[in-house]
Amino acid sequence: MHTIERVFEYKDIPDDKKVKLGARRLTKYASLWWTNLCAQRVRNRKSKIRTWEKMKAKLKSKFLPPIYVQDSYYKLHNLTQGNLNIEYYTREFEKIMVKCDIQEPKEQTMVRYLEGLEPKYANVVELQQFTTFHEICVLVHKVKQERKVK
Repeated sequence: MHTIERVFEYKDIPDDKKVKLGARRLTKYASLWWTNLCAQRVRNRKSKIRTWEKMKAKLKSKFLPPIYVQDSYYKLHNLTQGNLNIEYYTREFEKIMVKCDIQEPKEQTMVRYLEGLEPKYANVVELQQFTTFHEICVLVHKVKQERKVK
């Protein structure tokens, strides 16, 4: 779905064409399932699915396990750097945030990230001035480099 949405954005696809284009991008079982779903709707005299949001909801309910979102939130809540290197921790944090589709103030995201960092990094970074998540990441890498030199 993310790939399809990137195509929509890149090609500036109008809303009324998204369902048809999205259906064409489905492959294998997903394509077969979609064709069957559309046929069932016709047989049951239901209206066609005309919005990308409704199509996405149908795809998610079929192909994402019910526990997927809950599991992603659990992983995010329990993610800590531990013995992970900073790059891997940062990548995992960002990946899980995307999976959860968290809509929160940037300040809350930054605090969430810092809470999972090893204290030897988080304590130093918290003393610095930052306004964006990217700035925190840069500071963490600087602290890491400084510790390597020492």
